Amino acid sequence: MQQQAAKPHGDAPEDLANPWIVHRKEEKFACSFFSVRSDTVAHGRRLPRTYNSIRMKSPGVSIAPIDSDGRVTLIGQYRYVLDRFTWELPGGGCKPEQTPIEAATAELSEETGYLADHWLRLFDASLAPGTIEGSTHCFVAWGLQAGMPHPEPEERLSQRRVSFDEAVSMVLSGEISNFSSTTLLLGIQVKFARNELPADLATLLHRQKRG
Repeated sequence: MQQQAAKPHGDAPEDLANPWIVHRKEEKFACSFFSVRSDTVAHGRRLPRTYNSIRMKSPGVSIAPIDSDGRVTLIGQYRYVLDRFTWELPGGGCKPEQTPIEAATAELSEETGYLADHWLRLFDASLAPGTIEGSTHCFVAWGLQAGMPHPEPEERLSQRRVSFDEAVSMVLSGEISNFSSTTLLLGIQVKFARNELPADLATLLHRQKRG
């Protein structure tokens, strides 16, 4: 008698259905960047409970600028919330009137001075989806033209130009820990290893390996 193969967990339609029942939505705090909600919800047949969450008012952008030597420019700054200095990829938030590519172009220019001839939106990333509603659009930029950075008044930024391989090593060592920066750099690495990047971008990454 032939046995029927078991269905992989997660394939059943009921696994994809929304199990949450919302009894009340209540905004506790709001600013220009996000709001904090304290909703009353129930999960399936469980009793209602309070679910606190942060709702971002606009998405973020993160950019990996690859120059003609196959190097990446990192941005360093002292982060108030973390209370320490960090190295990250350039990035920021989208203004209401901006598309993600417009925001990425503006942030790259502000923080590094670069303008880019070529852009690739690699993927969108979510951070802590259990508590934060928000996403970051992750881009690769190449064909760079140098210019003068013009950061915002509260941004005191340092720049560090490293090989792409070194940037990946900084992720693996924990020196780069910003979530969108780590996922973007590792995503580029995987795409590169699979030969899934545009040919001219892949050539730049091969160039830094030869250098």
